[in-house]
Amino acid sequence: MSTGTALLRITQALDPLFPVGAFTLSNGLETYVQKELIFDEVSLKKYLTAYIHTLPTGDLGFAARAAMGDNITMLDELCAAAKSPYELRDGSIKLCRRFIKAQAVLNECPRLTEYSKKIADGECTGLHSIAVGLFIADCGADINEGLSLYCYSLLSAAVNHAVKLVPLRQLDGQRALGDMLEEIPSAVSAALKISPDELGISGAGFELRSMQHEKLFTRIYMS
Repeated sequence: MSTGTALLRITQALDPLFPVGAFTLSNGLETYVQKELIFDEVSLKKYLTAYIHTLPTGDLGFAARAAMGDNITMLDELCAAAKSPYELRDGSIKLCRRFIKAQAVLNECPRLTEYSKKIADGECTGLHSIAVGLFIADCGADINEGLSLYCYSLLSAAVNHAVKLVPLRQLDGQRALGDMLEEIPSAVSAALKISPDELGISGAGFELRSMQHEKLFTRIYMS
């Protein structure tokens, strides 16, 4: 697979319209909106800035370590433990299974296939960020570019949810997302330098909002 084709494969796999169910998960952002902590473009930018700073030790870091060939069983166990809020963990599990199922049909992915076997055998839980990292490696893509696309997809999903929930103008969301583009390279660089001992460090506020989401009286998203 050529480098260009590899990046296109990753772009397709991480597209918000790709049918793995990511559009149903707000990862606690719905609670931020209900509590009026996100209500305009400025507050959305503050949220995104804080969010991207947690990614190198969170999903982006786990994807990076998986792409670099770390022990998958160890990574999987650590990632599952790091996702304290039930809905975040459950959502990641569901996305992982759908992601692997789709890629098994579309691409030759030996690492993902092996991960799938470990999940079926009960050796691994199966988390989406790890599956994405393995897929980047399977595609033979440049790891920096692959992780950049993954980081962008996470930020884009958050903006899409915020635009619908607040609601905001599409232009407001695009400006907020555009301002984050310059932060992606440094986030990816940090993720590639993170040691396994640093994985799982996260913002307590994000986890608390995700836990509160489980008890919302009315809600739109699954997490």
